Amino acid sequence: MEDLMEPVKESFEDKVLQVLEDVKTIGATSKQIAERVNVNEKDVKELLSVLKEKGIITHIGRGLWILTCYKDMFRDPDFISPDYYLKEFKEKFNLKIDTYKRQITFSGNGSRTIHRWSPYVQGFSAGFVDDMINRHRISKGGWILDPFVGSGTVSVCAKLKGINSLGIDLMPLMIFMSKVKTTWQLDLNGIKRELERINRHWMTSQRILPAPFLRETPRQFKNDVLESLLSLKELILTIEDQKIKNLFLLAFASILVNCSNLKRSPCLGYVKNKEVNRDTPFKLFKEKVEQMLTDLIFVQGHQTDVFSELILGDARIVRYEENSFDMAITSPPYVNGMDYVINYKIEMAWLDLVKNYEDLERLKEKMVACDNIPKRVIREFKNKKWIYHDDWLEDICDRINRKIERKGSYRRDDMHLIVRKYFEDLYPVFERVYEGLKPGGRFIIVIGDSLIAGIYIPADLILAKLGQEIGFTIERVEIARERRSGQRRDFLLRESVVTLTKK
Repeated sequence: MEDLMEPVKESFEDKVLQVLEDVKTIGATSKQIAERVNVNEKDVKELLSVLKEKGIITHIGRGLWILTCYKDMFRDPDFISPDYYLKEFKEKFNLKIDTYKRQITFSGNGSRTIHRWSPYVQGFSAGFVDDMINRHRISKGGWILDPFVGSGTVSVCAKLKGINSLGIDLMPLMIFMSKVKTTWQLDLNGIKRELERINRHWMTSQRILPAPFLRETPRQFKNDVLESLLSLKELILTIEDQKIKNLFLLAFASILVNCSNLKRSPCLGYVKNKEVNRDTPFKLFKEKVEQMLTDLIFVQGHQTDVFSELILGDARIVRYEENSFDMAITSPPYVNGMDYVINYKIEMAWLDLVKNYEDLERLKEKMVACDNIPKRVIREFKNKKWIYHDDWLEDICDRINRKIERKGSYRRDDMHLIVRKYFEDLYPVFERVYEGLKPGGRFIIVIGDSLIAGIYIPADLILAKLGQEIGFTIERVEIARERRSGQRRDFLLRESVVTLTKK
């Protein structure tokens, strides 16, 4: 009987190994393998365990398995390395790829005046913005643009240096956050009085406000913490001075995740046994307001008369006055990067910046393409005439499509179109910036590359080429840091600073 069963066992193993050969560096989960070979997933898991012990396969994270030989990405004929693109780019544009040696990530903002008011895991550091302002000698009274303003780092840096700024963002939370962080003329005694009033009443306040519309709210917050947060919000909403009310609402938004059963690192996820109780919200809120008060005392002593304009809008559409900006600095969403709508839906819902799931969906539809973009939007995009064409990009999208077709199952079978739409979305942003910059003005972009379906995407170099097509001169590309790919933890990606100059 055992002899009769042996060929069946070998056939099953061969099928599993063939699936892993087909997917190569992209990998497959036990569920995906089971679907391909039409067997029970439990049997697949048992076989995978045996194959792992033999060293035939290896685990690469996110439940993905590959043949051990494909740990070396170069064994995959569809893989083109970062070094290849860098070499081609340097030869074509006669450019040296430099290194940016200072800290660039937002984590450096955690202790800096004003910047520390709101936690934000994406974006660049204030130190980087200051460095760019100094490097390119932007003087007081000049103008700086940020078409993806995010938490307002560029706007705050500019104001602290006496430079005017304009920031654009589609996310209402980001515009609210940035406006509060650039509004410094507040009644400091009024802030103290309102904080004391809330301190007296938050424990005994009769809560009448409903919880946010998010279905996950009961899971996100313990019952007593939820009640405390609602009481606190209700008291904030009774403040008559709109500037103080907005300041307190930002302080409130900044503590929400810390009061929840969640952690943002960088995406939201649940944490077990997190120590929060009914007193946590006011404790953290009070600490945040006192921190804000300290910063306001400092900046009011160094007040500069500048414009910090912020617009809730789409940087692909907004038109600027021609030749009006000395410099533009931004960090657009990365290729297949974070879903900002999902990652910040808690703050938006609690601040009533979105009212329902339809609002979230509409906002998601407008964002620069990522893998959570509604499929309907990609279907419509597929049938449109595309503006931007690049040999590298066409080849990359073709290889992503082939990879996914061979695998037969991927989180999005339209991923090649999402990548295509990402660059198509950024093309008009670059056009608008070019129009708005003065001749000789710089456009500085912080951007990371990506690995999708086992295909490498040199986003920094493609965007530099895109800028040149529009009319910019590629002044420099600097590699700022390395980071690990979420798809393959053993694969190092880079984050770069691309500097373009308007002729």
